[in-house]
Amino acid sequence: MADRRGTRWEITPHTRAKHLILQRYLEAWLPILASQHGRIIYVDGFAGPGRYTGGEPGSPLIALATLLDHPRFQGTTHGRHVTCLFIEREADRAEALREELARFRELRPIPGWVAVNVVHGEFAPTMTAVLDDLEQAGRRLAPTFCFIDPFGPAGVPLALIQRIAKNPRCECLINFAYDAVWRFKEHPNPEILAHPDALFGTEEWQRALTLPDPEQQREFIINLYRQQLQHVAGFDHVRTFEMINEGNRTAYFLYFGTHDRKGLSAMKIAMWSADLVGGQAFSDRTLGGDQTVLFEPSPDLAALKAALQRQFRGDHLVSIEDVEDFVLFETPYSEVKHLKERTLAPMERAKPPEIRAYGGGTKPRRTYTYPAGTKIRFL
Repeated sequence: MADRRGTRWEITPHTRAKHLILQRYLEAWLPILASQHGRIIYVDGFAGPGRYTGGEPGSPLIALATLLDHPRFQGTTHGRHVTCLFIEREADRAEALREELARFRELRPIPGWVAVNVVHGEFAPTMTAVLDDLEQAGRRLAPTFCFIDPFGPAGVPLALIQRIAKNPRCECLINFAYDAVWRFKEHPNPEILAHPDALFGTEEWQRALTLPDPEQQREFIINLYRQQLQHVAGFDHVRTFEMINEGNRTAYFLYFGTHDRKGLSAMKIAMWSADLVGGQAFSDRTLGGDQTVLFEPSPDLAALKAALQRQFRGDHLVSIEDVEDFVLFETPYSEVKHLKERTLAPMERAKPPEIRAYGGGTKPRRTYTYPAGTKIRFL
């Protein structure tokens, strides 16, 4: 399944959305990790040439600019080190990326605490060699964010994701090429079929071929990869985001794997920046960033309210922490963006009120606020 796009290609609307999610997440991830660890790593496993044909920056330049522009990194840099590892299989694209990084340096010098390495090679062998060297030295991978964005199902074996996920402060954002996997589901060449076998870490995905309904097949594939990331690779939390092409077909899913509650929360916020209505999907048919709209779309928080009522309504008190956990882990909504001010407060203001809240901390609770220790009854 060779990629015939050439050195550069035109950016698509869903790629812009993907880059927005990446940027928003890095804006949150980089300062959190840097405040806790002296060394962090950013890996772009399929880095590309650095720019698209229209001049738009690719993911390596976006990540580097996000790092250098962040207010958290404008002060002291003592004891800080960030490694950016950009891996690109195609020689022409790797060379184009080096040229783009050279131009980047001309406009803004890259400080000494940032190491930028472009590797001409394939993602899986390169990362396998890195992990092998660390294991032989008895060391563990530093806190790492891996952006893994292939054009198809080849080159992202689950066994490698599992090795990365063994490191507790490592996360992956993976382009799961759903359309490509399904397109080659009955390919007669066993070498082609070996790619999804390695991707899933099992031949179990072929069971989808026995299901009679296309929607059942789709759900089986989507859920199987999520389960493999959790139960085999070992990520504690997995979040998905669907990308839909101009033909109204699923092009791919982004799968985010993390061990960290804060990481999951930050990624949900990042995904909501690309889908203001549902936080779960982007379609090329929607208005792109270059067009204007009169009214910004907003989420249907009535669905969140109904979910909270189904879960918690009754003659008992529930802690705000349990409510936040439910929203974070069991719904598509953000416990940061959507819960307190936009859902709980209107429920408390309603006549008659739909919740009653009681302060549980050492300080009196201000009306329509829900600090740690607050207890809530859903009426």
